[in-house]
Amino acid sequence: MLWLQWISIKRYNMTKNDIKEWFHKITADKKRLVLWIILLILFPYAAGLFLLWPSNLFKDRMSRGWKIFCWVIYAPIGLSFIALKVFAFVWFIAICTDPDAGQPYIVKENISAPDYRTAEDFYKLTGVEFPELEMVDSLFYDEGCLRACTWHEYKFVAKTALDEEFFNRLDQACQTDSTHWNHRTGSMADYFYRGTGEPIKEDESIYSYFIYPDQTPVDRSRGMCDRMVTMDDGKVVNDWDGSFISVEIQKDTIVLRDGWLR
Repeated sequence: MLWLQWISIKRYNMTKNDIKEWFHKITADKKRLVLWIILLILFPYAAGLFLLWPSNLFKDRMSRGWKIFCWVIYAPIGLSFIALKVFAFVWFIAICTDPDAGQPYIVKENISAPDYRTAEDFYKLTGVEFPELEMVDSLFYDEGCLRACTWHEYKFVAKTALDEEFFNRLDQACQTDSTHWNHRTGSMADYFYRGTGEPIKEDESIYSYFIYPDQTPVDRSRGMCDRMVTMDDGKVVNDWDGSFISVEIQKDTIVLRDGWLR
């Protein structure tokens, strides 16, 4: 796109002063500018045609070179406005046809089995030795029609009481694997569960493990197992757009969440 803009500027001899003069001209009348912005948002291509279409009906039309240049940069902007309007329209229809659309919902029946359920599974997932576990509850959470965040949640209890040695291992993991483990107050689900009837644990002390896995099932014997992405500036960071897995230990309860963030 940038090379097209460069060609347009070179071909039609448009300078920075020309650009500044044109920008000053269109911003001189504030009311007219606001009106044009509204029209461009509501009717991007119709307003663009009105402004740029070759005609002598309007005295302040642009030269042919400026018209081509503006269409080169304006076309994708107009398409983005149209996409936003289509999205808003679909959202409006969804809200009108279903009053609960956009609201989070929880299902507690016919929940698929977890990928991690044994002490060995949890060791491979977290790098910490767990006692043998028994699953006692499960649910599926969906944030709403945007599906920005969904997960399957599984609650486990240990077949034998969680002892001091186990919590010492968790404390050690918080120090040696702080990228994934931490000891904090509150659950990651507290924000999402407000108003759903599920318990909020914002005042509870919780050991928390969280990972964006590069593949499933996770096996930490391979290493960190984090899903990474390279940014435009070359920096490598966690790729948070996609699947995640979390484990939370609060008193005698262990909660596994296997889900998706967008």
